[in-house]
This record gives sequence, structure tokens and C-alpha cells, in this order.
Amino acid sequence: MNERTNPLVKRKKKPAEKKLHRVYCTYFPDGRYYIGYSCKTEKQYEKYFGSSRIVKEYTESSDNPLEKETIVTHTTRNKAKLQELLLQLQCMRDPLCLNDMLHIRLRVTHLKDFEPVRWSPRHDTSTYIDKYIRD
Repeated sequence: MNERTNPLVKRKKKPAEKKLHRVYCTYFPDGRYYIGYSCKTEKQYEKYFGSSRIVKEYTESSDNPLEKETIVTHTTRNKAKLQELLLQLQCMRDPLCLNDMLHIRLRVTHLKDFEPVRWSPRHDTSTYIDKYIRD
């Protein structure tokens, strides 16, 4: 009897790979950028530049590669999603920021020890809203 024919024999499962929750920025050659969140595996994340329609259309039609910067990595989804939201809010008046959709729903009790990171895009930050970050 083997494990297929004997229902009492259970397969050993591989331990699941610990998910990393990343907040990243994808830069376009013309200076525009997109702030996003990803929990993809390392291999998938290397090729991933975002789910925005603009990012997808650009990736398919251009020879000029996009550049991605990992801003912060968290072990929990809540902290990464909150950080993504804060950065998107700070950059929402920047005409070069392509983020047009804010979608977030988080449990506050999981965020008691959250510490936001300081980050700004590579260009002029005169439109950057810094009042959401406390010192």
C-alpha cells in the first residue's frame, strides 16, 4: 500500500514560505512613478512592476525598461498596506505620481507598533505632503 491507496498515510507538507509584504515605487523613464504593494515571492517580485493599467500597457509596448525601488519590507500585510497608503497620500498632488486609486481596509489593532518610513521620490518634492508623518 502506498499513500494514494491508504487514506491513513498523510503527506508531509512543505512549510509555507514566509511572505514578505513590500512597498515599492516603479519609475518610468520620463520621471513619472507609481507607488504599490506586493506580497509576491522573490522570483515573481523581480519581474513585477505593478498592476496599474498604465504600468501594464507600458511594459508590453516599450523597449525602455522600468525601474523599481523597494521602499520598505514588512512581515505583515497591514503595516505594508498602511505605509503604501501614507506614501500615496503624500504624493497625491504630484503630477508625476500615477496613483489614482486608494483602496485600503485594515484592522487597527494589528498596527499598534507601526512606524512609518520616510521616503520621497527622486525629483522635486514641492508637491509632497509631509503632514501625515509624525516625528
